[in-house]
Amino acid sequence: MLFAAFITLNQFVLHINGVPTWYDLFGIRRPISDAVANGEAKVHFIDVGQGDCELIVTESKAVLIDCGEREYAGTVVQYIKSLGIDKLDYVICTHPHSDHIGGMYSVISEIDTDTVIMPRVKDEITPTTSSYARLLESIEDNGIKVEYAQAGKELPLEEGGYIELLAPVEDYDDLNNYSVVCRFIHGGNAFLFTGDIEKEAESDILSSGADVRAQVIKVPHHGSSTSSSYAFVKRVAPEYAVFEVGSPNDYGHPHKETVQTYTDAGCTFLRTDMNGSIVFTSDGKSLTYETEK
Repeated sequence: MLFAAFITLNQFVLHINGVPTWYDLFGIRRPISDAVANGEAKVHFIDVGQGDCELIVTESKAVLIDCGEREYAGTVVQYIKSLGIDKLDYVICTHPHSDHIGGMYSVISEIDTDTVIMPRVKDEITPTTSSYARLLESIEDNGIKVEYAQAGKELPLEEGGYIELLAPVEDYDDLNNYSVVCRFIHGGNAFLFTGDIEKEAESDILSSGADVRAQVIKVPHHGSSTSSSYAFVKRVAPEYAVFEVGSPNDYGHPHKETVQTYTDAGCTFLRTDMNGSIVFTSDGKSLTYETEK
């Protein structure tokens, strides 16, 4: 194993087998990519084990999508702050399962947040979990605006980028299918964030006529075989498939059937259990990416 360390004023980088991993002097893991350059946007897929967490950063805006379980709240807060971000313009809580919003009450308490976007879930399946209750309390305590996701609405991010909300488009009996699905467009590049939607919701999105094409897809439901239908993946036509999964996990994610679907689509695979945090950089025309591992 090749090993080297380079120390600057307040951080050091370990080069392990030639791969840079950044830490500060207190041993806290830092993002592998710094602030955006003029006209760029960065999309961070933050490793939070068997959970989802994505951060979209432009020159003047920041959007957090999910944050993983409660135990990862500190990791997410440190990650965001180490980028010099002290305000989140939007926080999107895709759906009220703890592996997506478990620590969000803590994140929005520690980082100034303008607006929280979440699905309007029917009363019969509205959760009574402590993580969801704490999220609602934190929103109220911090005076944060709440918006319910409306398919077709656009969120401008300036610098030529915007987010389009695509789902939910119907009512469901399963919280996964209520997931807020959104597409970040930056010039000629697009990223699709899918929460935990399953095949029923995928079909409804396609039937709605929404444009789901994207170079990068956050694979639905951690790569479960209940999601990523052939028709949906074909319509998205992704070049990169990002699986946010923990190692090990009790669900066997990603399932082999789903892996085969994206293999058949010719995707480049990226996985947080193997690659750690993943950061894409868009200049509006081309895409590059870095991985933590």
